[in-house]
Amino acid sequence: MLRAKTTRRQTEAKDRVLDEVMREETTRLNAIVPVSLHKAVKVQAAKEERSITDLLVEALNDYLSKNSKA
Repeated sequence: MLRAKTTRRQTEAKDRVLDEVMREETTRLNAIVPVSLHKAVKVQAAKEERSITDLLVEALNDYLSKNSKA
């Protein structure tokens, strides 16, 4: 059977997402963003060998920790 080869980065990213999913229930978040921002996030995620989801979750958590009025 022929299958597409998965890269180590894909496998590691998949493992990280699965680990996160197993820790806490997740939901999908859709947002409309400028194309340039999407490209910049995608490039940064690739440079860091992380997923866009990882970057966005971290960014949102940082924002909320700095701006939430508890």
